[in-house]
Amino acid sequence: FLMSTISVLILIFLVFRGVQYLINKKIESGMDEDLNSWSKGAGIISHNTTFHYNLFSAIGETVYFKEIGGRQFVWNKETNEYPAIGRIKLVSRESGLTEGNKVDEETKRVVRYNQMNNERIVDFYYPRINYSYLPQEIDIAVGLDKNTLVEVAISFDEPMTLKELGNIMGVENIDWLWVNEHTPKPTEGDPDLHHVLNGDNAYGYGVSEDDPYYNDESETLISGAMISGTPEELERFRDISIIRASVLGVTIDKY
Repeated sequence: FLMSTISVLILIFLVFRGVQYLINKKIESGMDEDLNSWSKGAGIISHNTTFHYNLFSAIGETVYFKEIGGRQFVWNKETNEYPAIGRIKLVSRESGLTEGNKVDEETKRVVRYNQMNNERIVDFYYPRINYSYLPQEIDIAVGLDKNTLVEVAISFDEPMTLKELGNIMGVENIDWLWVNEHTPKPTEGDPDLHHVLNGDNAYGYGVSEDDPYYNDESETLISGAMISGTPEELERFRDISIIRASVLGVTIDKY
């Protein structure tokens, strides 16, 4: 009886270790995927993940941060399940899993809101697509109260290299660069919203003034950017001719 009990305990231990190994490999594969691609989500500059282990899976809770005028801002919280066997499963996303498609009369475009904090989700407008309307909401941003920190997504007329972009825009108040690897082909009669990129689905990477992006020798082409700061700090972007569209995002009090 003693030998049988020991054998069962050893078997349980080996099964448990095997399951934990498979779960950890699944977590590693998810992290490797993040490291080998551009980060998803306009303006997302960092994230933290904590894991809670069950018998046959782990639950990962991730908090995503933006940086608005130098201040960190929680943009989204996601929960994913990492099973020992099977695919990684999205359990919940506090920013919302659905999108609206109703055109706002004031802005003349579809305005989407993050369901966790009720802030605006930005959009990007692709180069070389003729839209019926291109928003210029940088004008709204610079007209806000001086003690406001505001985020704006800007889209360019043409993709450009990092050095070209640096020569035109410099580095001040630029937080994130949009790397567009695919432009849709619109068909006649399609509404603009079918060919506007929701910022939460955009890919790119965070940048900072401490390590100027234009020093990078990469031939990566940039189609837009996320900028943030006070209305006064963003004033200079009104005169940059390469910006074809600008969309208002998060607005928070400076103090």
